[in-house]
Amino acid sequence: MSDADARPTVLSVGTLTKLHGVRGELKLRAEPDMVEFLRAAADEALPVTLRMVERGDEYEVTLASVRGHHSAAIVAIDGVERREEAEAYRGALVCVPRELLPEPDEDEYFLADLQGCAAHDSATGDRIGVVTRAESLPANVVLTVRLDAGGSDLLVPLIDDAVPAVDVDARRIDIDCAFLGVGEPDEAPDA
Repeated sequence: MSDADARPTVLSVGTLTKLHGVRGELKLRAEPDMVEFLRAAADEALPVTLRMVERGDEYEVTLASVRGHHSAAIVAIDGVERREEAEAYRGALVCVPRELLPEPDEDEYFLADLQGCAAHDSATGDRIGVVTRAESLPANVVLTVRLDAGGSDLLVPLIDDAVPAVDVDARRIDIDCAFLGVGEPDEAPDA
């Protein structure tokens, strides 16, 4: 296995999306089990890494608290007490070492493990690109696939109709291109 195929040792488990209130808190977008993990990490004062993807900066912090329902979790960071201070962390990925996370069940995987997987057309088996991002959005998980032909990005919802097979060990994801309307010629207008 090459370094490019290796699974990451530090995983993003959520994103700090927006400021909340005036006390330096931020809204957290994460899967429900990751909200609970971060709530426990805050209770145990375990350090987490906040990764600013756009700037490339990383900060090791301790979460003072994670409160609220998993669909509307609010995070407080130790030492951050004002809205202006929290602004520096808006948009940060919340990252933790893989070994601190519970192992996923046999038919489950971490979203971070999807990044770097080769994407193949499920009908032909042909490689169409590589997954550059897997993100949990409010409606569902979305994969960003950088297409080999043209280098543009394709957004793929991680649903059974669009993604019939995921094999993290083989670093392969099958995508139903016909379902997504990818590669189909434009229909000629009726004359």
